[in-house]
Amino acid sequence: NRGTAYLVFKRSQHNFKSEDQQQKSGNCVFTKEITDARFFFLDKFILLASGNALHLYKYHLDTAKRDDVRSYQSSSHYKLVKAFVLEDTHNITAMSCINDFHSYIVLVAGSNKTLSAFDMNAGRLAHTFTDAHCRPITGIAQCMGSKFINHPPSTYDLFATSSVVDGVKLWDLRTCRCVSQFTSHQNRSMPVSAAFSPCARFIASGSEDGSVYLYDIRHTSHLSRLTGHSEAVLRTEFHPLKPVLVSGTAGGRIRYFSAVT
Repeated sequence: NRGTAYLVFKRSQHNFKSEDQQQKSGNCVFTKEITDARFFFLDKFILLASGNALHLYKYHLDTAKRDDVRSYQSSSHYKLVKAFVLEDTHNITAMSCINDFHSYIVLVAGSNKTLSAFDMNAGRLAHTFTDAHCRPITGIAQCMGSKFINHPPSTYDLFATSSVVDGVKLWDLRTCRCVSQFTSHQNRSMPVSAAFSPCARFIASGSEDGSVYLYDIRHTSHLSRLTGHSEAVLRTEFHPLKPVLVSGTAGGRIRYFSAVT
């Protein structure tokens, strides 16, 4: 039904028992706000970020049509697979994972300016990037390509991070190093983020001057500056097939940019 929640996460471990039973068994409610939620591994799992912990859940959605009485008896359920706690940070500030194809890597940024790469197949922390930026990371973009384009496997080892004052950094998981940094756009106080193009050649970043800056990942200076907004651009996204870029502002306005052919 429209407007119906098929599954509600109220407690941190599972929802198999009644509220009284769950409280007695130590299945507590989330003590800190949930700052991010993602489907993961072709919708097989759900990832939740709460405080300084990353929760991985298996779930089942009961989408069967029900009458008014039975609508309160949904059999949708979830169960915690594992929780990853970032010991040296207070909060998770950004998170990224790939859901369009099988990828075990999950990237998590903390308020202590670190960036953690988790291997979900092994169930462990694979690498920590200490002081990845001079300020906490506000956005992570993984190079996901597109189902319409074939890329060599190494392409998916690239990812970008955004931070206030520090611009956008390009990283390579094979070397665990920053390989480039882009700073032409303005980002002094707001959570501006970036996005990869489907061809994996370009990165688009929002900017507080109301523009979208397009970078070629092989160069540090911007390739193009797209104007049209009158307020800070916080989010950008490429169309997976067409040469179209969409941008969103702090005031809720959206603009489409299309390549001239």
